[in-house]
Amino acid sequence: MKTRLTELFGIKHPIMLAGMNWLTDPAIVAAVCNAGGLGNLAISSHTPEGLRADIKKIRELTDKPFAINQILLSPSARANLAVVIEEKVPVVNYTLGRPPEIVPLIQAVHAYGGKIIATVALARHAARAEQLGADAINITGHEAAAHGGYATTLVLIPLVASAVKVPITAAGGFYDGRGLAAALALGADGITMGTRFAMTKECRLAEHWQQVIMKSTEQDTLYVDVGDPAVNARVLKTKKAEDEMKKRFPLSDAISGAMETKRILNLSWWTMIRSGLGQKGEGGMGMRQQLRYAANTARAKRVMFEGDENAGTLPIGQVIGGIRDVPTCQELIERTVSQAEAVLESVHQKALAK
Repeated sequence: MKTRLTELFGIKHPIMLAGMNWLTDPAIVAAVCNAGGLGNLAISSHTPEGLRADIKKIRELTDKPFAINQILLSPSARANLAVVIEEKVPVVNYTLGRPPEIVPLIQAVHAYGGKIIATVALARHAARAEQLGADAINITGHEAAAHGGYATTLVLIPLVASAVKVPITAAGGFYDGRGLAAALALGADGITMGTRFAMTKECRLAEHWQQVIMKSTEQDTLYVDVGDPAVNARVLKTKKAEDEMKKRFPLSDAISGAMETKRILNLSWWTMIRSGLGQKGEGGMGMRQQLRYAANTARAKRVMFEGDENAGTLPIGQVIGGIRDVPTCQELIERTVSQAEAVLESVHQKALAK
């Protein structure tokens, strides 16, 4: 299935793996690439040394193009992106940034022939990203796991398609070929899937969560709204998530989370301060937002890999209502494309019949 997205990145199918911190390790990134999609390594949870090792591992597992995903508000962003540029990663996917960080990044990546994907949740941010030099836009709808805006993907795709000329991939609400066909019909050039790829054999998500998800409906998520789009997130409906909806985020949790993040990423105090714990950070977040973000990051591994429901919340999309198996990435991509082709042909036949 050829689209502008496949042509731009040199991939077989218009499907991208969403950047999911902790979950997108070299194994699943390479599996998506080898199946014809665009694998995407989320690196905000990496140290520069760990990142370099993972890039090397991906290149050992696949000779196909791959991407990295970096949240620009992360305190490790500057050091990580230096490694990305040195290693000449083919595709760089950034999110939650401002022009002072974005423009030099785009220039550096373009200098070695790489491509840039900007992840945004607002149509005006998509237009701005194109102006700054992004080669493609990944738009994230309200249905998506973790950080999305308030507009749904159904609304965003045609709005953004009318506002930009670069290829578009859409995230939020996609788990099969019907979604891919719909996205293409609305004006996108491909889809990005996170929750669906989290439910594959190559993903390290705890078996506990896999069993929970296969029994869930589309009603079993919560949009935790704390008033800041950079921190708001869609998560699995659990007692922990419901408690966070009802009360203010405890300062003690925030501080302990910040300390744990400093340890995991091997950061100096100066780097922590510069990233925004005292003032506005690289992504424009203030102290309270940075502390909340740090705390969630520190707890993520216990939640995702150990299935600890009390440790924190699990980012998950509304598509859990349609997921009932755990295939390989190869199986998932092949059947998604096959179903999309069948749906598009069926729609074409229906139109001709009239």
